[in-house]
Amino acid sequence: MGDRHYFPSKSGPGDDRAWDPYEDATQHLVGLLQMLGVTTVAEVGCGYAGITDTIARALGPSVTIYAIDIDPDAFVRTQERGALPPSVIEVVQDVYQLMLPCKVDAVVCRFFLLDLAEPLEALRAMRNCLRPGGHLILLEPITSTGRVGEHVVAADTTEILHPDIGVRLVDLLEAIGADTIELASCTPIGMGASVVGRYLGAMTGVDPAPTAFVALPTLVSAWGYTTATTNLSTLERSLL
Repeated sequence: MGDRHYFPSKSGPGDDRAWDPYEDATQHLVGLLQMLGVTTVAEVGCGYAGITDTIARALGPSVTIYAIDIDPDAFVRTQERGALPPSVIEVVQDVYQLMLPCKVDAVVCRFFLLDLAEPLEALRAMRNCLRPGGHLILLEPITSTGRVGEHVVAADTTEILHPDIGVRLVDLLEAIGADTIELASCTPIGMGASVVGRYLGAMTGVDPAPTAFVALPTLVSAWGYTTATTNLSTLERSLL
C-alpha cells in the first residue's frame, strides 16, 4: 500500500484555513447564498468552522448562521482561534435529531455526508429544517479522483464510509423531493510545493515531492429547493 496516500474526511483545529485549496468552491457557495437572498442559513457538520466565518462575513450581520456540530469541543477550539461574527449561533446537535429555533432558507454541508452511516436519513432531517422552497446545498467529494502523480489519493476507510458520495448527490436530493437540481465542481491541482501539495501533506502526513503533480479529490456542489414535505417518495424508499 506504499503507493496510496490516505485522505481523511475532516481537518483538525490546527489547520491553516488561510490556504484552503477549495476556496473556489467556498466562494461559489457564498455567491449562491447571496443570489438566493437568504436571511437564515444552517451549516451542518461545521467542525472547526472552516468555512463558517467566510460565509458569515460575506453575507453580513443581517443573516443568521446556525453552525451545527455534534462535538462541543469543536466550538471551544474554534473560539480559541478567534471569535466568530455575532451573527453565528453555535448549536451542539446530532444531525439525526436536528431541531432549530426556526425554519431556515438554506441548509449547507461540506465534507460531511461521507462520514455518516445514514446520509439519506441525515438529509431528511436537514430537509425538515427548511422553510417551504428552501434550499439544500451539498458539497461532497469524489475521493477516488485524487492523485499524487499516477497514484490514487485513497480514502481512509476507518473514517470515511462513503468516499465517493459526490456521485450520489443528485440521487439523494431527488430522494428527498428536491427540485431543479444543479451541479458544479472544484478540483484543485498543483505541484507538491504549492498550496495544494501543502494541504495534502497537512491532511495525510505524506508530503509529495516539490515537483510532483497533485490533484485533490473533486468536490461536487449540488443544490436544489424543496417543499420540505415529510412523506417518503418512492425513490427515497428504494435508497433506504
